[in-house]
Amino acid sequence: MRDVGIVMPVYKQDPIYLELALRSILEQSFKDYYFVIVSDDAPSETVKVIRDITSGDQRVQLIIKEKNEGVAKALNTGFEFLMEVKEVKYLTWVSSDNIYYPTFIEKLRNALETSPDNIGLSYSSFQHIDANGEFLREPQIELFIKYQDQPKDKLLDFCFIGVSFMYKKQCATMIDGYKFEPVEDYEYWLRLTEICDIKYIPEVLMEYRTNSPLSISAQIKNSKEHHRRWRYVYNLARHQARNRRNIPFMLTIIYPVQYRMGRTIKKLEELLEQTFSNYKLLIIDQSINQTATQILKHIEDPRIQFISLPGGTEEEAIQKGIQYANTPLTLIYGEGDFPSSVSDLEYRVIKFNQINENIEKKGSLSRIKSVKDLVVATLYQTEKLMKLRGVQND
Repeated sequence: MRDVGIVMPVYKQDPIYLELALRSILEQSFKDYYFVIVSDDAPSETVKVIRDITSGDQRVQLIIKEKNEGVAKALNTGFEFLMEVKEVKYLTWVSSDNIYYPTFIEKLRNALETSPDNIGLSYSSFQHIDANGEFLREPQIELFIKYQDQPKDKLLDFCFIGVSFMYKKQCATMIDGYKFEPVEDYEYWLRLTEICDIKYIPEVLMEYRTNSPLSISAQIKNSKEHHRRWRYVYNLARHQARNRRNIPFMLTIIYPVQYRMGRTIKKLEELLEQTFSNYKLLIIDQSINQTATQILKHIEDPRIQFISLPGGTEEEAIQKGIQYANTPLTLIYGEGDFPSSVSDLEYRVIKFNQINENIEKKGSLSRIKSVKDLVVATLYQTEKLMKLRGVQND
């Protein structure tokens, strides 16, 4: 019985990469599968490579889309076909520039076959390679294997599942298809793991080609516009997942802005790159004509809220922000060395919670006489901060 269904979306691809990817799937140790290749309006020479390599293999179904609509719609096209095949129980999708080890399907499928019913997704580790197929020194594979061994709730913080996976068709029928490019896989895992548990195989089962010339990862790395788009959708996926799970923001960040837009943009970018993401950001626009809002609104993020305070002082801006703070913690953002790294905010929140430092000890709140005395980048308990200032939370 052919109970595994595999989808490979293909657009423009180096023919050498494509051949390696195709052959690595066709030569799997587990052979009873459906292999649906979706040409997303791929060039004719790319389609020819696919036809030449898969010719005569009855497991292969080539679907030709006449319009390029992106990887998410290509995936949905392939999975719609597989949903109609009753014997298919397990699903996965593969990229046209990666290399899959012979036991890739066998071991991922076996993990699902032998696990309890609540397990709906299996995943393994993988080796990072460059455009020439050479192993990358970073991340170190031993550390990466350990890093991926996480509880499913940690998916809200980072995508540790990666590119080597398989899941039950039964679970897939309970959620919508792929969307949210270019984080379509991550956003899908967030929804899928809300209805099932996961099983990790601490073993390398494939090679993931990073930054190949035609890859999305290369576009994100080499283009500020593409990176901003990736970051926005990535944070939107996490934001929506928290909303579905009724997880409130932990932190309010108050950022008064007025002048020096170049410096302000840089500071905003640094904040949005932080690994800790469960915060809302209040940008208090002190400019007379809302100039800051007009400039900064192009750097999209679902956690940002703009509040207008034309001509207001920094103290008034902070006071205004405190009125909108309805989270356990509050932080004032501005000039200074914070954040010093992408994990700076995460470290501060974790440390604050671990030692449960109160405001009198952290930031000497008892000696603060006015808002202007608050220390930038220091975490404060919002409830006590409001009592200190006599602010009522609407």
